[in-house]
Amino acid sequence: MPKKYIKLEKLARKGFHVSIPVVDQVTWRRFVTQDPSIPQTFARLRDYKLLLLDPNRRKTPRTVRVFPSIGSIRSLYEECGEAAWQRLFRGLSNPALTSSQRAIIEADIDADLPTFDHNTETTHFILRWTDSSANSADNITDSSIITETGNFLETAWGKYNTAFARAPYVPAGGTKIEVVFYDIGGYYGVASPPDGPIQLSSNSWVATPAIRRPVSAHELFHKLQYAFGFRTSWDPPAKYKYYSEGLCSWAEVFVWQCLSGKSKLTDMFTNPNLNLYDASYNALPFWVFFDARQKSSPTDNPILHYLTTCEPTGDLKAALDQVIGEEWPPNNVYSKLGNFYALFARGRRIGDWRTGPAGTLYPNILAPDGTAIAPALAVTNVPIGLSDTYSVSDLVSQLGSRYYRFAFEPDANGKTFSFSVNGTSGGDFAFYLIWEKGNAWKRATFPPNGLTNYSYSETVNLTEADTLVLSISGHDSSGTYNLSASIT
Repeated sequence: MPKKYIKLEKLARKGFHVSIPVVDQVTWRRFVTQDPSIPQTFARLRDYKLLLLDPNRRKTPRTVRVFPSIGSIRSLYEECGEAAWQRLFRGLSNPALTSSQRAIIEADIDADLPTFDHNTETTHFILRWTDSSANSADNITDSSIITETGNFLETAWGKYNTAFARAPYVPAGGTKIEVVFYDIGGYYGVASPPDGPIQLSSNSWVATPAIRRPVSAHELFHKLQYAFGFRTSWDPPAKYKYYSEGLCSWAEVFVWQCLSGKSKLTDMFTNPNLNLYDASYNALPFWVFFDARQKSSPTDNPILHYLTTCEPTGDLKAALDQVIGEEWPPNNVYSKLGNFYALFARGRRIGDWRTGPAGTLYPNILAPDGTAIAPALAVTNVPIGLSDTYSVSDLVSQLGSRYYRFAFEPDANGKTFSFSVNGTSGGDFAFYLIWEKGNAWKRATFPPNGLTNYSYSETVNLTEADTLVLSISGHDSSGTYNLSASIT
């Protein structure tokens, strides 16, 4: 990444210090190829700025349409503006913009920003706020809120620096991370661009005290990601929010064991077929599982291993494959990502998704109201008895899962339960068979992996198990299948 920067001096006079890198045409084309949503003309950049900063538009919470590669279209609330604000300032790096055009955009931004007329400093942060903006939503009149937030940020900074042996990224030319509070419109926080301040929502901070700890940790972890090359050495490929927002949601749990929104934890249970690569904040359960299962000792840090592996090139998927392979013994069946994800599918059913060789991590993860979140897994319930048959055609995402719970009727005892899965669109699947008795798991079997077709039969013994749960996970690719089952 370039070392020359343009400092936006007009914004700096208000206490909002941000610099944008100067890039050449080749670098610019790479940026917009990786993210075509970056505004690429002066006119589009001005329009885009209105989406983020115009006071009349701030009142509407930001949403983004999520299009999973397989599955229904979902509307996901965006509580963090990291990607959106990065596009604004990345657009200002366009080498085709003139100095006067940049000055106009800066003036547009300046017109919607308050003057941050108060500040306080902690060891690693400068916090700026106002209590006199014409927009009342910008104002914080109780300075103890700022002091409290500074303490929360210092706690998170200390935990990150200790666990990752690296401090969060400090903008070029600075010695501390700046934090500004104002009405950022629908978002709780923003950490981008790397060479700018952390922005926190003043009105949300006043109205919802419960978000202060997790959101502070979330936004600061973005700065730690920047210290490992994200957006400072490389821009991410498409579908990267499982990394950017998913890991920052994990950081909320790592620091505070609480979340700014419970859906970050529950979504992967209520919608288990969500492709990991299509996930965002709601990739959190996978990262907790990854942290627990890859952790060989209490001092081992699998998340650090992943960040350092991503750091040289930013190839997020290849790094995940590599780290999983390196953490398991050679030739172990779970050393491949598709099989590792099938193990996660099992964990979501039997409840050990946060348990690994070093013990259980984060046994209680709290919602903003302080209650422990208890995610409930969505399964297809199939009561089945003698002479009954069941069939369904369905699809599963790559790195997504579906569950079928075959509950045996009394007349199934001693009879043969059989099922077969036949792929119909070239996908490959990973299966897990989980036997349960009275809703408690008894044993589990992982058949050979990466299969298109799979069949199984066993004599039902109700004294040992009254239920068989079949999980079908996408392995290296998504696909459709026919599932049929019977008792004879």
